[in-house]
Amino acid sequence: MEKVFDVHIHYSFDIPMDEMVKIFKEEFEETGTEKYVFLSLPHHANGNKLHLSANQNVKGLFLKYAFSPDGYAFAGLIHPQSQISDEDRATTYYDQAVRYNSAGYDGIKMLEGHPTLRRSIGIALDSPVYDKFYNYLEQVGMPIIMHVADPAESWSLETASESAKALGRTYAGDFPSKRQLTDEVFGILKKHPKLKLGLAHFGFMSYDIEEAERFLSYENVFFDLTPGGEQLINMSKNWETWLAFFEKYQDRIIYGSDFYAFPKNDRTEWRTAFRRRPDFLRQFFETEGEYLYIDQTFRGVNIGKDLRNKLYRDNFMGLLGSPKPIDMDYFKSEICKLLKNPPCGKEYYTKDGVIDISAPENLKKVTERYKRDLEFMLQNLN
Repeated sequence: MEKVFDVHIHYSFDIPMDEMVKIFKEEFEETGTEKYVFLSLPHHANGNKLHLSANQNVKGLFLKYAFSPDGYAFAGLIHPQSQISDEDRATTYYDQAVRYNSAGYDGIKMLEGHPTLRRSIGIALDSPVYDKFYNYLEQVGMPIIMHVADPAESWSLETASESAKALGRTYAGDFPSKRQLTDEVFGILKKHPKLKLGLAHFGFMSYDIEEAERFLSYENVFFDLTPGGEQLINMSKNWETWLAFFEKYQDRIIYGSDFYAFPKNDRTEWRTAFRRRPDFLRQFFETEGEYLYIDQTFRGVNIGKDLRNKLYRDNFMGLLGSPKPIDMDYFKSEICKLLKNPPCGKEYYTKDGVIDISAPENLKKVTERYKRDLEFMLQNLN
């Protein structure tokens, strides 16, 4: 099995940290994954509500520590929970970038371009409030992996996939359009042309190769291959053209799979869940067989080992090199701060669903898990 370095891994399911590390180890071994970028998602939107998972950044840094020397961590921005001036907001984002860089994070993950989160936060990706933040990252060469938009068909109920409808991922009404979100990306690059900016899920640009080339006209940008849409299946319908694109830009495309530590309640369901995306990517790039991915059939394109080496491993190392050292004093102090500030409010977000913590029994369970995870991390740091 060819080894892969995965630039797109999450850890949002409600699994205790000690179990999560064990699950990841088993999943990585079975899928031939040898280097890992853990991407933090501190905020999620549920309707117009913005939820904060305050421990996401420290969890990512702990996973980097646990999987050293092969682990990397990308932090996520924490958005102010109350109204503040644009000047103060800009300073908040800038200060976080400086802090994350010095703490040992290897990059920044931005989900802010997802239609639901973009609507809830209400700030354009190229807004001046982000300028100091982007300018700092551009100067120090710290990369961003950004989720921008979603599949184009998801803006209409007539064209959205059945799975998108079932998951509530359709964006008619007051959501920003796909065009607007993509234009905001180019607005960022117009002001910060040397920014190391990667678009997850190929930027959902499989519909428009000219737009993909326009994006890659900026020297430090890149795409990750994380399934979504499904972008690669769209490309396969015009593969001769897209193959030429992959060959031309073979240094700017990086393997990612949207990997998770999935709950292991049922071993068969667990294996199906964690293998679905990595198997799809291997079937697509390594074979010429016909397969089913969720509800779509596709045929592999077998791009050859030399090109796969670039996508699977070389470009990862070209972007990130060796992991940054972790500032352990900072790390421990952040855990201690979180221990003093357990979850509060009415709702608590996990990948498994939103928990009503206005109910005392739910709040007790959530608080116990929250503290247990933080204490486990603190006890296992040398």
